[in-house]
Amino acid sequence: MSAQQKAIRIVTFPFRAVWFLILIANFLVVLAACVLFAAFAAYALALTISYVFLPAEWTRALWQWPLDLYAQSHWFKGATITFFVLLLLPILKLWPSSDLKADAAREREATRINDDLIAARHRAQSQMKFRG
Repeated sequence: MSAQQKAIRIVTFPFRAVWFLILIANFLVVLAACVLFAAFAAYALALTISYVFLPAEWTRALWQWPLDLYAQSHWFKGATITFFVLLLLPILKLWPSSDLKADAAREREATRINDDLIAARHRAQSQMKFRG
């Protein structure tokens, strides 16, 4: 191996190590988000099954557990709020929907009116120069 190749390896190794650490951090963040989503989905499934197949007392007990945890734990409260915000963001992006064609037509009309006002001002200025 030539000296140039060894030098390139020595210089690029720290960058590769940092890149690998960034990939690991991203993986952990995505994994945590997936675990959060899976936990809430599993709990929703458990509640659904409890409503259908289990007695009312068991369902009440199943509801009471997260209520107590929500009241006591700031982490659980934060995870719950984060989950529902992430769940509702796509819905809020589409609602209330805006009509792109109507927005474009409104913008074209505003541009036309603005151009007409600029032309009228230039005409008035040129008439004032012509008269005076």
